[in-house]
Amino acid sequence: MPICFFSAGVQSDELSELESRLRLRLPSLQNLDKLSDLIQQDSEKTYIIFPVLTAESSLDRMVSIAEQDQRGLFFIFISPDISASDYKRLVRSGADRVSWAGAPQEIADIIFQRSQAAPVLPETPGGTKLAIATFVASSGGVGNATLALETAVLLKAGKETRNLRICLFDLDFQTSHVCDYLDIDARLQMQEIVKQPERLDAQLFDLFVSSHSTGLAVLAAPRSRKSPLDLDVRALEALFGMIATRYDLLIIDLPPLWFPWTEQILSISDLAVVTGLNTVPGLRQVAGTLQGVRESGRVPPQIVVGLNRCRSRLLGRVANKQHARRILGSDETILYIREDVQTAEQALNTGIPAVIGAGSSKLSRDMKVFVKLLSEMKAIPPKS
Repeated sequence: MPICFFSAGVQSDELSELESRLRLRLPSLQNLDKLSDLIQQDSEKTYIIFPVLTAESSLDRMVSIAEQDQRGLFFIFISPDISASDYKRLVRSGADRVSWAGAPQEIADIIFQRSQAAPVLPETPGGTKLAIATFVASSGGVGNATLALETAVLLKAGKETRNLRICLFDLDFQTSHVCDYLDIDARLQMQEIVKQPERLDAQLFDLFVSSHSTGLAVLAAPRSRKSPLDLDVRALEALFGMIATRYDLLIIDLPPLWFPWTEQILSISDLAVVTGLNTVPGLRQVAGTLQGVRESGRVPPQIVVGLNRCRSRLLGRVANKQHARRILGSDETILYIREDVQTAEQALNTGIPAVIGAGSSKLSRDMKVFVKLLSEMKAIPPKS
């Protein structure tokens, strides 16, 4: 994994001081005289650290360089401050940027995150790729797990989608509660996979799966307040490899706290649903989470917003939609789930999902939009 310092022939005391600071943090740093020397090297990813001294026209220059067909090269620019919109433009071009003051540590963090590759998913027996929908909580208490499990259950209960092999995966290992909602036991022993990923075979995997009466498969661990698991790519590949050969659709419940593996999960997702509340603080949290999702290594092809527990007007229409549009922007796809306290409490206390126990409720009707969204992610198998 070569790491090169390229100054484009410019020499100055400022660049010499920067290079010295970089070498303290990156001892393997190499000097690069000509960028063309590395253009054809595509067997191994090479990181090019490229300082840009002035802000004048620096963004267009950086984007132009990053957008060239230079396979195997990843550019990290060191430049003066740029706006958030300009930074997004740079990231979309396939590069990244760090500040001048924090360059050594920020570059080391970027290289570490990039080296943690996303899990490699095998194809299903039918030759199709596993479809993955990830529910991303913008904050705790927004009902992220509820929306994920209600969507999964409604898909299994629907006439057109009941033959889909669906797995619900709860990645909140400290406060997991999807099995409480479904009144089933949590059986996933994630620490066993982390310790010895090579031990995970079909028999052990089946022991970790909890089954709901609808036919929904659930992967969820018993709650534990201990330190977060130190997941790595080997454990993720072992687990997702098993999932990909058994199911057509995977629905993931991501916790509100982001871990080193969060971006790896997003990188293999086909759909990200960012969940939150339709309040001004809640919408700001959603906006921040959307920015985080879009600035991850590989952005999911489809991103939507799910606003939960929305207040409704007398005739049933969702109130304060203008707040969501003003804060999130007119280009976002926003799905609204109206507040239905009685139905939600009944589902929690009985262990029967609302989409089954109260199929005509506001909550159930609003959840059908999620079902349509997820069912269109891949072809529905023929009815048996």
